[in-house]
Amino acid sequence: RELAKALGITNGSVSNIETGKTKPNIDLAHRVATYFGVSADDLLDDEREV
Repeated sequence: RELAKALGITNGSVSNIETGKTKPNIDLAHRVATYFGVSADDLLDDEREV
């Protein structure tokens, strides 16, 4: 809920992104990155280990 509220999207949208059902547009990817204090490149890099 907190993430959805901070990003200005619904809980369902967050769930869809988390499960891979949908992908965020570039604007939303930047907002997610800012929220978590990382770069958008870090979020979009499939090869990076976390």
